[in-house]
This record gives sequence, C-alpha cells and structure tokens, in this order.
Amino acid sequence: MKYFKLLAIAFLLFTGHEAMAQYGYGYDPYYNSGYRPGVDRRIDTQRRAPDTHKKKDEKPKDLSEVMSEYLAKELKLDDFQKAAVKVIYDDHKDQILELSNNESDTRQVLKDKFNAISEEIDKKILPLLSEDQKKSYQKIIDDRNKQK
Repeated sequence: MKYFKLLAIAFLLFTGHEAMAQYGYGYDPYYNSGYRPGVDRRIDTQRRAPDTHKKKDEKPKDLSEVMSEYLAKELKLDDFQKAAVKVIYDDHKDQILELSNNESDTRQVLKDKFNAISEEIDKKILPLLSEDQKKSYQKIIDDRNKQK
C-alpha cells in the first residue's frame, strides 16, 4: 500500500509538470518566459496600437509651399521673399510635375530637364536675396549638384 501511494504521488508529480508547463509553471524554456502564466497575450498590444499611417483625408502639401517653407527656414527669408519664392515655384510647378509623371523619356533626359528647370528657378530667386542669403543658397545649389 505504501508503495502504491508513492507510485501515485510520483505519477501525479511527473505528469502534472508537463501539463502545467504550458501555463508557465515549473521549468520549461519555451513557455516559461516569466511574463505571466497562461497564454501569452503580448501580441494583442499590436492590435490596439495607435494608427501611425497617413489619414485618407489628409491632403499632400503643395510643392511651392514645401519649397518656400524650406528656403524660408534655411535662408531666413522675410515674408516678401517667402511669397516671391512661392510664386516662382508656382510658375514652374506644372513643368516639374509633368516631368515627374513622364515615363517615356530616359532617366538622363529627365535629369537634364530637371536641371534646366532648377537653373531657371535659381536665376529668379538669386536677385531676391541678400549677400548672406546668396551664399547660403549657393551652398544649397552646390549640395544639390553634388548629389547629381
């Protein structure tokens, strides 16, 4: 009888360990993560994470606005200069967008056309700037030419 009780206790101990391992009890390297017993629900936090994608009703910014804001920040433009730069980019916006949608020309031809438009824009912007601003703008032009 004593032998039977020991055998029953041993059986329960050994089978209980395997049954409880899936819930985080005992030693099991795959399931015992230390998080909590039971099913790992950490993946659920991904479903409840805030949506970081662009909203559908959020319209893209206009090219002329983006460029005038960028140059205003980089060159410290006053309001008149910023408005003039925006008008210059508005004048050339259609040409730039037409080139970006053009798939028939080769890459080199498109680069040459973009460079020609950029040079026109630069010629119109430079007279609006002070000497310090011209130096800063020339650095921007040089950086742009290095990337080509």
